[in-house]
Amino acid sequence: MQKIEESVVIARPCAQVFGYLENRTHDQEWMVAVRESHWLDGDQLGAPARVGRRGRMVMEIRGKPVEFLDEVTDYQPGRKVAHRTVEGPFLLHTACLCEPVEGGCRATVVGEAERLVRGPLRWLIEPLVARGVRRSFRSDLARLKQILEQTRRPEGADR
Repeated sequence: MQKIEESVVIARPCAQVFGYLENRTHDQEWMVAVRESHWLDGDQLGAPARVGRRGRMVMEIRGKPVEFLDEVTDYQPGRKVAHRTVEGPFLLHTACLCEPVEGGCRATVVGEAERLVRGPLRWLIEPLVARGVRRSFRSDLARLKQILEQTRRPEGADR
């Protein structure tokens, strides 16, 4: 499947947006398909993401729970956190990026899957799956924007 990338501008500072995105306990708030998400080391709020840190996510895909174990592959504080699947039904490479823009922060979600569709009808099915993923990314980002823009700014968030 091709790389899918979607963005939204959120009227909040990037530090606030990134702080929300890197906290796995927020995943099920802004991503509709996520049922559970946590770090495997048990430290959910204290330590930031770091390269090599592993997490567990349960998503609902076609009405069924699907579990993924992932590992942080790139971490740039305030800017980027990227993951890759280490266990799961298919391999995913995902990233959340934040960049300052006029009016706030551009939040971008990037995803690419390997082994998503197999078999002789792959050429027919993959574009349909990609469309569904793109639609899901757009919906999730709209939800993220709504959550963060409706949340009162914490003290010091504008720094």
